[in-house]
Amino acid sequence: MKRSFKVVGSGIYLPGAPVLSTVLDERHHLARGSIEARCGVSARHYAEHESASEMAQAALDAALHQAGLTFAEIDTLIAASGTMEQAIPCNAAKILARYPDCPGITAFDINMTCLSALIAMETAASMLLSGNNRIIAIVSSDIASVGLNWKQVETAGLFGDGAAALIIRAAPQTGSTLDGSLFRTYPQGVDYCQIAGGGSLFHPSKAPDDYHPYGMFQMQGKDLYRLTAKVIDSFIGELLSNNDTALDQIDWVVPHQASGAALEHLIKRLSVDPDKVVQLLASRGNQIAVSLPAALHELLTTRPVKAGDRIMMIGTSAGLSLGGVLLTL
Repeated sequence: MKRSFKVVGSGIYLPGAPVLSTVLDERHHLARGSIEARCGVSARHYAEHESASEMAQAALDAALHQAGLTFAEIDTLIAASGTMEQAIPCNAAKILARYPDCPGITAFDINMTCLSALIAMETAASMLLSGNNRIIAIVSSDIASVGLNWKQVETAGLFGDGAAALIIRAAPQTGSTLDGSLFRTYPQGVDYCQIAGGGSLFHPSKAPDDYHPYGMFQMQGKDLYRLTAKVIDSFIGELLSNNDTALDQIDWVVPHQASGAALEHLIKRLSVDPDKVVQLLASRGNQIAVSLPAALHELLTTRPVKAGDRIMMIGTSAGLSLGGVLLTL
């Protein structure tokens, strides 16, 4: 179902200076070039002093500035991050608290890990259709660096920190639409990406010894890749056919920046010109939920997009989940 949906502003925030893979090689006693060769990432950013909500505010302010709006004009704030700043309250409340003059608005979290912003876009489109919202802000902010296990270099070297925000409104007169979406979760992959701690199953009060391992990110990369490769063809086919769209009608592909191998597989599967695919992995790493809205910001601000262009946003997340959204500018 097509719904009027226009991105009127976007913004990003990157903490600190780029952290080069060669610096991490030296820090972790690896041969020079090891991390970039294994992960496809030459640089990324790490938050050393900022909180996730502070980064979210910076990205949101940048998006509002681009849209020519103020925070007071937002009807709803959706925090769409893959990680949480703290267990309670929700990320949206923490971000909202950074605007103390706000009289109170609808603010809530959506968490589908790396697909959080994508399913937030689907949710926002339905909320705009109801007529109860005029302007919706979606903001993702993730600090992956706190939970990296450098004993698993292939995983740890992939990730970076940052924030990205989108300002969405209905604009039926422009013809800009969210044309359709699809989300699927394949439970065989539930253990392939996880942080075991932080919830009721492995709560600190239950830990018999050192809690540190429970807070570390764990990924079974090869198993995750194999399962994704097995299901992604049929997933893409269903996404396109459900919306009467052919691959050659897609002008731009905005993927989650999961890994170098994942991006290569996607480009090969789609048989698409790599110049039509937004790729930020080498300079940003995998920023969890931030990757997709940051890649969309990159497309809208640096590429020769025009009204009527069709975009496919697609990605994976822990679960294993796949998600895709089709947009017309």
